[in-house]
Amino acid sequence: MKKITYFIVLIPLLFFSVTQVLAADIPDPRGDIYAQDFADLLPTKVQEELIELGSYLDEQTGAQLSVLTIPSLKSVPIKDYAEEAFRKYQLGNQDQQNGVLLLFVVQERKIYIEIGKGLEERFSGGKIGKILDTYTLPFLEKNDFEQAITNTYNKLFNELAVEYDLDKRAEAKAYEYGYQNRTGLSILTIMIVVLFFLGMIFLDFKFLGGALSLAILRVFTTIIRRRRKNKRKSHKRENKQRIRTRYRR
Repeated sequence: MKKITYFIVLIPLLFFSVTQVLAADIPDPRGDIYAQDFADLLPTKVQEELIELGSYLDEQTGAQLSVLTIPSLKSVPIKDYAEEAFRKYQLGNQDQQNGVLLLFVVQERKIYIEIGKGLEERFSGGKIGKILDTYTLPFLEKNDFEQAITNTYNKLFNELAVEYDLDKRAEAKAYEYGYQNRTGLSILTIMIVVLFFLGMIFLDFKFLGGALSLAILRVFTTIIRRRRKNKRKSHKRENKQRIRTRYRR
């Protein structure tokens, strides 16, 4: 009976100890809560722009959007770190639970978005994944951390603006990373093909009224479109798998 009692008591003690260590590793907030750049990734001007957006959102709705950058997780799972930082910073209105934390870790190259329970309907798991895929990862792939953070912050702000029916919007660009606008043909090849078709069109319209040229042009266009579509899908699948594995969770 003594062994069982010891085991039951030991579990909460261990949990409390781990939580305390984790909380100690999270830096205390400094300045405005909306931009906590402990990895020194964001210039002063950029921080001021994020703070302006965060302050406006907070004043109008009570919701708080914060970005936290840190050098390393120190072996702590990013999900646990984000949850503990969210609690420590007490983001959002405590009754509405409408805080959002964007966490970026430099050394482990990880990014995570922690959402308050009051906003889970707006930010489903699929929605967060889509935001990271199209607003964050295209810049992280180029090691453009500053743009990745600001673009994602702006997108999250816009989502919250829609949620609370605000008129203000921030500039946020969506990209499908890994796709390059090309057919795989060299410039010389393209020029030869163009000249060939121009000659055919001239002769065909002169002697056949253009029927043959239009038919061949349709076939050629269809082949190019299918090739580009297949390459785009394949390239995007490969890049999404590689970048997700590298940056997410």
